[in-house]
Amino acid sequence: MLRSMTGFSRETTTTEIGQLSLEVRSVNHRYLDPTFKMPELLRALEPELRETLQKNVSRGKVEVAIRIDFDEAESAHLSFNESAAKELIAIHGKANHLLGTSTQLSALQLMQLPGVMKASSLNADSIKESLFSLFNAALQSFLANREREGARLKEMMLDRLDQMATLVEKAREQRPIAVEKIEERLRSRLENLDIEHDPQRFEQELIYVTQRLDIDEEIDRLTAHIAEMKHVFSRKEPVGRRLDFLTQELNREANTLGSKSQDVVLTQIGVDLKVLIEQIREQIQNIE
Repeated sequence: MLRSMTGFSRETTTTEIGQLSLEVRSVNHRYLDPTFKMPELLRALEPELRETLQKNVSRGKVEVAIRIDFDEAESAHLSFNESAAKELIAIHGKANHLLGTSTQLSALQLMQLPGVMKASSLNADSIKESLFSLFNAALQSFLANREREGARLKEMMLDRLDQMATLVEKAREQRPIAVEKIEERLRSRLENLDIEHDPQRFEQELIYVTQRLDIDEEIDRLTAHIAEMKHVFSRKEPVGRRLDFLTQELNREANTLGSKSQDVVLTQIGVDLKVLIEQIREQIQNIE
């Protein structure tokens, strides 16, 4: 299943200590780069959450944000760690001085920093089951969102590949026409010069020029790469890197075809192929 690296989901649930909210969002990244933003109360559960994420996602910069809105009764169990807060404020001031900036740290931002707020009588076990149930629901929604975007990208790329296949077939048909035009042009030049020429030497020159215009291998490889890319779309595992490799191969063959062309039509085909390949390459950067 083709998946985009861009995705988003949000789920909420009510627990015995308050409302639990969880967001998963991601953008393009060469590798998997997960980040978890969560209350200190739940920090001990991060390794298990991270492991679950890694089993389902292979690439992308993924951010998981977890928030607890405590009930009034549970809020009474929260305490403010003043010493930790003062230390963080001092560090913030030093960072501002070092960078030459003057950013302000709000009370809300301070309270969200690790270690500032303590839940003295609460522990993660009391909501662990609810958290993992919520995380799995958000993760499935997130993956479905990625798959929908991946399906949209797939349709766009299939359209470009079909256009490329048409151009490659056009190049195959144009090649003998181009050779014939070159032969006519050479004969016309000789006739205009009105000089004696060696027919055998002329045929040798014609063979040499024809060989330089031999794009059969490039056409065959372009056709094979297009077919392989379409086949890759049907694989279940992440295929972004494989598609990126095939795009490089397509671009290499299109460049070679263009450099060999001594015909206006073939030259334009080479240019059009490169435009389509670049459009595909841009979309592949967002494929897992």
